[in-house]
Amino acid sequence: MKLKIIMILIFILTYSIFFYSSTQTKNERIEFDLNKQIKDLETHYNLTMNYFLIDVKSIRNNISNKKKAIELFSQAQNATKEQKKILRDKLYKMLKSMYGRMHSRGVLQWQFVFPNNVSFLRMHKPSKYGDDLTDIRYSLKTSNKTKQTVIGFEQGRTTHAFRYTFPFYDKQGNHLGAMEISLSSNALQDKLLNVNKIHSHFLVDKNIFEVKAWETKNLMTKYIPSIEHKDYMFALTEDSHTDKLKNMERNVISKLRNKIDNGILSKKPFAVYSEYKDIMKVITFLPIENTQEKEIVAYVVSYIDSNNIYNICKDYKNSNIIVFFGLLLLFYFIYKNLNNKKELEIEVRKKTFDLKDLNENLEQKIIIEVEKNKHIQEQLFKSEKLASMGDMIGNIAHQWRQPLSVISTGATGMKMQKEFDTLSDKQFMETCDIINNNAQYLSKTIDDFRNFIKGDRTKTIFNLKDTIESFLDLVRGSIKNNHINIILDLQEDIKIDGYGNELIQCLINIFNNAKDVLKEKVEDNRLIFISTSIKEDKAIIKIKDSGGGIPKDIISKVFEPYFTTKHKSQGTGLGLHMTYNLIADGMHGTIEANNVEYEYKDQSYTGAEFTITLPI
Repeated sequence: MKLKIIMILIFILTYSIFFYSSTQTKNERIEFDLNKQIKDLETHYNLTMNYFLIDVKSIRNNISNKKKAIELFSQAQNATKEQKKILRDKLYKMLKSMYGRMHSRGVLQWQFVFPNNVSFLRMHKPSKYGDDLTDIRYSLKTSNKTKQTVIGFEQGRTTHAFRYTFPFYDKQGNHLGAMEISLSSNALQDKLLNVNKIHSHFLVDKNIFEVKAWETKNLMTKYIPSIEHKDYMFALTEDSHTDKLKNMERNVISKLRNKIDNGILSKKPFAVYSEYKDIMKVITFLPIENTQEKEIVAYVVSYIDSNNIYNICKDYKNSNIIVFFGLLLLFYFIYKNLNNKKELEIEVRKKTFDLKDLNENLEQKIIIEVEKNKHIQEQLFKSEKLASMGDMIGNIAHQWRQPLSVISTGATGMKMQKEFDTLSDKQFMETCDIINNNAQYLSKTIDDFRNFIKGDRTKTIFNLKDTIESFLDLVRGSIKNNHINIILDLQEDIKIDGYGNELIQCLINIFNNAKDVLKEKVEDNRLIFISTSIKEDKAIIKIKDSGGGIPKDIISKVFEPYFTTKHKSQGTGLGLHMTYNLIADGMHGTIEANNVEYEYKDQSYTGAEFTITLPI
């Protein structure tokens, strides 16, 4: 009974240590993925706003070249009330068709304002003019005062908007006032949905609506209370469905209420997640400042389904179940052996126990338990492979977003230039080349990833340089995001008879370890060197970094199973152990890790170097 209690206590302690470690690893991996979602939303938001800025500048330049429009606005400066009405009507008729095209592209408001901040013409509401906007519109007042362009998010009498305010001059350089072009949050949401495939909500601080001017309820955009936070209003769009919003609030938002409240209080970008119908919903909040006080008055909120976080949680549950039962079997085996030993001593004293039978039984039990432990280890290897695959998919998806945005911007830019008759043959050909180059890059990424996930176990003769380049294409996004400089010295025409996909997996495992160390320890000069050579009928692959090297007290343990360090942000500690087995058992090669000191471009570095030797 005493032995059983001791074994149970040891089992509980061992599993508790593993459970704590795996929970920490899961949380770190999810936090990494959530931070990536924040960066992705920031990237798409910035690209979208840049797209609108290009549109607005094109409109400004077009108006600046319309001599008749400038002449009409110039004549209105000192005209009588009756003369201003005639000039206003002429300018409105001249620009009406152009405003229609602008409105279809997301422009909400377009107006011309005198230097004293009095409105001359609102293209979106031509019957409303002559009012002083000095105390209402910071952007107009500032632009007229400083003769500078003012861009930002600002609330007005009837709606909030992203406003672009430019000083306006005649051909002689005389300041005529300001021209303002405003874009609605709907335009931002439509762009995120139609181009970047991101479903989003736009939330506005309800305190904005407490201004007396808003009490007319004559708002150009309709609002309802936000499902995300009680202090914000939700801007309705054509895609908004009340039933869907209520369903999302009941099944997802309600579970995340405290986390969202704390995130809003922090006034920083944040992301939260919750599982709903076997789908992991990730909700990302990007704060928007107003132009004048630089206070947070709005949020862009994106909703995406994250297979990566879902797989992380699933792998976490599976690995805990596997390890629990694995340890249970192991401790049961140990207990039975210790108990058998105790019984053996009793039987020996009684001289009635057959020693030969005992040995045979123990040998058989050891064989069975070894097979069980081997099976458990194989399952953990598969879990590590799936986790790596999930990260790879996220990495490649991130690589796609930039070329897709470039293609979209190029196409819409040509369309706009065509509408305004400013598209030259040279611009057309250059834009087509940009679109084609980015499309070819997307196609190559698809081929590389498809070849990797095939996972064929057929032994083939492959070109080592081509395999290394395929590996680099798969991690290109991670290289760029972490500002890593890859220095290659690859020998041509090294042929290897083995498993190319397994070698790529090994290179990814080594790269991920180097990347984590560089992120943790190195601010500048994040270097990874990869070289290949042939020596005595063996192919030599060397991979070294500038991360400072592996501590001496653990360098001999890096290939052991389940070994990890506090710097490891994801995985189960099986990455390098799996790499060792794939190289040694799968391809009959060797791998070793050492610390090296070297110089590069007149600077000295210390780092870890992995040397892989493969038969050719």
